Amino acid sequence: MAEDDRARWDERYAEGDWADIDEPAGILEDAEAWLAEPGLALDVACGAGRNALWLARRGFKVMAVDISWEGLQRLQRRARHEKLDIQIVLADLESFALAPDTFDLIVNSRFLLRSLFPAFRTALKPGGLLLVETFNVDEIDVLGGDIRHAYALERGELRQVFWDFETLLYEEGVFEEAEGERGLARMIARRPAG
Repeated sequence: MAEDDRARWDERYAEGDWADIDEPAGILEDAEAWLAEPGLALDVACGAGRNALWLARRGFKVMAVDISWEGLQRLQRRARHEKLDIQIVLADLESFALAPDTFDLIVNSRFLLRSLFPAFRTALKPGGLLLVETFNVDEIDVLGGDIRHAYALERGELRQVFWDFETLLYEEGVFEEAEGERGLARMIARRPAG
């Protein structure tokens, strides 16, 4: 499966898919007030790196992880050109280990791998921020999208999983995005300090 995913995404990036998107996920701009102190950020399933670039431009040291070498190479070229502090990591996130108490910020945009949720909980430093913006069931039930239910959050799922985090923003529903309407769940939450 991982090799199939890698080949599919490498092909998409090689053909120019997602190459013209420079704006970060909306959740990053919504979180700007809480991102005053740059630290170490993890961009999960970073693709061509629009979120990693945005964070690095604001002073974050970024670890950008993806399964697509082609996407990571696009990101690396841009980071070098702009002299940004981004470490790229080619990895299958299903088997990628996250060290505990490491990151000040974790960004998960348009990607869903529920088995990572426990790792997010522990990989964040106490007081660290988790930003999630990914598809929810409204993408299927309301908009008739063709994604599988396995890749869509249920209503309220993020709140349930991160029940003990301080929720700074939580929204779910249909949102107008650059590519049109999308069914999304959006959350900014802080790991408890204690």
